[in-house]
Amino acid sequence: MELRAERRSPPQPQSLKDDAGGQWVRRWTGDDWFAAADAWVRGRLTDAGIVVTGVPVPYKIRFWAAVWCYSTDHGLFWFKENNPGQSFEAALVAAMAQALPQHVVAPLAIEPGYGWMLTADQGPTLDDQVPDADRLPLWRRLVTEYAGLQRATIGVEERLLASGLTSLAPSRLADAVHGVADWFDALGNDHPLRLDRATMGGVRQAGDTLAGWGARLTGAVPMALDQNDLHVHNVFSAHPTAPFRFFDFADAVWGHPFATVASVRAALADPDDSDTWPEDDPRLDQLTDAYLGEWSDLAPLDVLRTELAVAGPLHAVHRMVSWHRLLVHADELEAAAWAESPRYWLDEVIRLFAAHGSVSA
Repeated sequence: MELRAERRSPPQPQSLKDDAGGQWVRRWTGDDWFAAADAWVRGRLTDAGIVVTGVPVPYKIRFWAAVWCYSTDHGLFWFKENNPGQSFEAALVAAMAQALPQHVVAPLAIEPGYGWMLTADQGPTLDDQVPDADRLPLWRRLVTEYAGLQRATIGVEERLLASGLTSLAPSRLADAVHGVADWFDALGNDHPLRLDRATMGGVRQAGDTLAGWGARLTGAVPMALDQNDLHVHNVFSAHPTAPFRFFDFADAVWGHPFATVASVRAALADPDDSDTWPEDDPRLDQLTDAYLGEWSDLAPLDVLRTELAVAGPLHAVHRMVSWHRLLVHADELEAAAWAESPRYWLDEVIRLFAAHGSVSA
């Protein structure tokens, strides 16, 4: 692994949120946990000849993960432990670093049993460039390089799934959604995520619709990794012409790669953010075509657009499943603190798949 010599100041810790009283934040802010994690980090750095030079910073602690930043004589290093529902990330990133090193950051060390991962800082993230750059060429480059990452994962499916990555291939979609419904159905009447009868019925109807969803696909595009959280905060960009390095794969799933397009459009056209583009901005279609163009050796562009119309809505299923993986390990305080997000994705799954099984993007 190439260690960075660039010196960046450690970040300020982010404030705790409403889940601060829950089991995971309490664990990750406790002395016993920190003593064990800190000893592991310092041991791995010492093994690599790296010296810690400052006080570790608890950068971001939520019920889904704890991220700490260490200042060293070789620059910043980032330590992460995930909620057990996404603890596969460490092994996944290590496997990706071997199979497609040009696209990700190779960890200095991992401890798969705990989901621990230690990674060298790679410079500023892409969001640091956005205010000073034209978004269209920047995002065009982002989606094309990301498509390259996805295509590089196709040939190493078994290696990536061996990490514990969830498969949402078409044949698994219905079972996955019904499994989520079963979990919600088993919650007590007083649980903050308890669903009403209509919502529960909608989720199950969506699962039934998804049983035949694969038949709507053209079959031209193979399954691949979906980071399931693509935005400018999850991409390292050391300088304007450096290759992008993608990180934060805790939400990742194995499924239809085109589901990612919804993340891109949502990041660039947010009706609640006046700094983003209008939802009918033609630049969104230009970016979509740039992404699809990276798959154009598999099928003509019009066929790929048809495929996207069917695969795009699966983004809601991917997001719902990633939230469910976390909630299985959450206490009621944590579930209540973040209830809005899983409820939103449940409603989206119902809207897209339950009412009439339409293929609306």
